Amino acid sequence: MPPFRGAATPRSRRRRILPCVVITAAAAAVITGCLPSAGGGPAGSGAPPTRTATTAPTATPTGGPGSQGTQPPGPGPDATTTPTSGTSSPATSPAGNPATRPPVTPGGVPVTTPADPRTTSPATPPSAMLVPVAPGRIRPGVVYRGPATHYGATGGGNCMFDPLSDPAMPVVAMNETDYETARACGAYIEVTGPGGSTVVRVTDRCPECPPGHVDLSEPAFARIAGGVPGRVDVTWRLVSPASIGAVQYRVKEGSSAYWLALQVRQHRNPIALLEVQANGVWKPLQREMWNYFVAPQGLGAGPFTVRITDIHGERLVHTVALSPGVTQQLSGQFAQR
Repeated sequence: MPPFRGAATPRSRRRRILPCVVITAAAAAVITGCLPSAGGGPAGSGAPPTRTATTAPTATPTGGPGSQGTQPPGPGPDATTTPTSGTSSPATSPAGNPATRPPVTPGGVPVTTPADPRTTSPATPPSAMLVPVAPGRIRPGVVYRGPATHYGATGGGNCMFDPLSDPAMPVVAMNETDYETARACGAYIEVTGPGGSTVVRVTDRCPECPPGHVDLSEPAFARIAGGVPGRVDVTWRLVSPASIGAVQYRVKEGSSAYWLALQVRQHRNPIALLEVQANGVWKPLQREMWNYFVAPQGLGAGPFTVRITDIHGERLVHTVALSPGVTQQLSGQFAQR
C-alpha cells in the first residue's frame, strides 16, 4: 500500500478557493461553502503501527549429577524450574523454627533457581555497585544434600590456612567437585543433620568424596549427627556470617618481584575473582588448587593495588605489600547476605 499522503487539495480546487479567502468577514459563511471536501482520513491516520519489542530467550545451562565442569548441574541463575513432588526436605533452623528452603535432590544437585547475583541485596549499601559474576558450584539460596562423615581436621589442609588455635572450631573438607579449584575455600556453610545444625568453614578438600559429600571435623560432626556414628545424611547451604572482622591477605613465602602468589583470608563470602592493577589495567590472577592467586612472572616490587570480587558481585580494593609469609590485616569486609 503506498504511504498515506494526507488530505492534499488539488490545484484546480485551490484556484476556486482563492476568491473565497479574500471576501470580507461578513461572507465567512460563503467561504466555508466554497471549500471543497478533501478526500482521506485525519492527518497521521496512515502512520505505521507501533512495534512490539521482543526479548531474546535466556539459555538455560544444562548438566547432570556428577558433572565435573565449573558449571553446576541444575538450572542456571535465570532459569525457572518446578520442583518435583517428593524431593523437598523440610529443614529446621538452629532456633527450632521451620526454615523455608529450596528443595534439593540427592548428590547435592539443586532443583531451584538461586538468586541472580547481579541483583542488589537489601543488605548491600545503596552506594554499592554489584558486577555480574559467573555462577559457581555452590550458589547462594540453594540447599544441597549428601552424606556427612568426619576426620581429624586441624583447620589446615588444601586451602593452606593456618591450623586452628581452637581445636573445637567446626571446619569441613569439601568434596572434589564442589571444592571447584579452591573457590569454596573460606566459605561458610550451615550443615543440618539428625541432631541439629552447625556452621562450618571450608578449609580442606576431600578428593575421594562425590558431589554433595561433606567431611566434617569431629566436633562439627558431633553437633549434627545426633549420636549416629560414622556417617549421616545431611543438607547444607551457603551462609554469610554476621561478624568475622576485616579481610586479610597473605603473600606466599618465596614471592618476589618475579613470582607472586596472593591469598585472601577471613572473607565473609566466597571469592570469585582477584585482580591486581598493573599499568592502569586490572589483571586477573589464576587461582590454583592450593588457594593462592598466582602471577607466574611477578608484578614488580609492590605494593600492589588488589581488587577482590565475591560471588555476589561486590568488590573491595586494598593495597597489599610484598611481605612474604606475613598475614596482612586490612580494612573492609563484604556485606552480609
